[in-house]
Amino acid sequence: MKYKENVTIGIPLEKIWKDLISMATDQVDVVSFYWTLTGEDINVNSSSDIPGRDILTGLGELPSRNVSVRVVTSVPSVPTNSTDLKVLKQKGVHVRKVNFGRLMKGVLHSKFWIVDRKHVFIGSANMDWRALTQVKELGVVIYNCSSLAKDLQKVFKSYWQPLPHKFSTIVLSSIEDSGPEAILSAISEAQHYVNIAVMEYFPTTRFEKPQRYWSFIDDAIRTAAFEKKVKIRMLISCGQDSDPAMLPFLQSLASLDSPQKDINIQIKLYIVPVANQSDIPYSRVNHNKYMVTDKVAYIGTSNWSGDYFLTTAGVGLVISQHAPHPVWETEALQSQLKAIFDRDWHSEFAVHLADLGHHPDCALSR
Repeated sequence: MKYKENVTIGIPLEKIWKDLISMATDQVDVVSFYWTLTGEDINVNSSSDIPGRDILTGLGELPSRNVSVRVVTSVPSVPTNSTDLKVLKQKGVHVRKVNFGRLMKGVLHSKFWIVDRKHVFIGSANMDWRALTQVKELGVVIYNCSSLAKDLQKVFKSYWQPLPHKFSTIVLSSIEDSGPEAILSAISEAQHYVNIAVMEYFPTTRFEKPQRYWSFIDDAIRTAAFEKKVKIRMLISCGQDSDPAMLPFLQSLASLDSPQKDINIQIKLYIVPVANQSDIPYSRVNHNKYMVTDKVAYIGTSNWSGDYFLTTAGVGLVISQHAPHPVWETEALQSQLKAIFDRDWHSEFAVHLADLGHHPDCALSR
């Protein structure tokens, strides 16, 4: 994305992944919903897949440096012709596929890296070349934090261990609730503002039949705006593959906006221009999943609809930082995330819901 001058620009994802690969000395664990790091994986010939090829090569070279690499991915997954994992296995990378379809009728939607048990990356990006050049993503990298890496390693271990064919009642009773407590807590604790940026927003399930109404997050947003007068801004992605069924739910939230009653709910759609990239499927979209309030920053891997919290595996990171000196305030993750949100909110790519009209790159406008 090309922004005007003097705006916050994050570190390119390609650089983060390459840095993690280059600094690895012992072990790299990677979790991704699916793998498509080359254009051939999706039958596309595009030079914009070069960064993805570089990442694939870099990961494949790690075993020759005596670095153990373990990869977990989902079954079922996005149907492709991908040979990435086959190539990596031939290089000595250990690969496991988790059948969440059998377990929960969902998918493994987590996306994270753990390097040398102390460096961590969590974000919206799958191991997909489009995530590096064609899709707008957001993630966080944290270096030299063994305590966080240890917690995330527990999640990785739960994926890595083979799933039993049968679950006893004892095992089932020990499984933690997969609900969105971190998100609900962040919204309820906010006192001044809540800024939300997600690809999809549905107060329902989307993929199960029949669909169910699932309004926990929606209720929390309405309560914060109506009862606590917290200012809500929501930046929802809209691309050519977006589901138009999302529009009425967004309009319902936006209809509560009433400045004279001090109820503030503003919603914009973020539209990535397709331009001359229309031959690349499932691209040109704002794929991020994060929230920033006056209290905390939250970065996750789940879209905001019921399925992602009921039947699908994901991870999220909540960070609350208090700078010891005002000069350092802008360095806090919360401040960085707010600056990114403000940049996108005020950019030419963000359109107020009421001003959408017809836009060729947004399915919600059709």
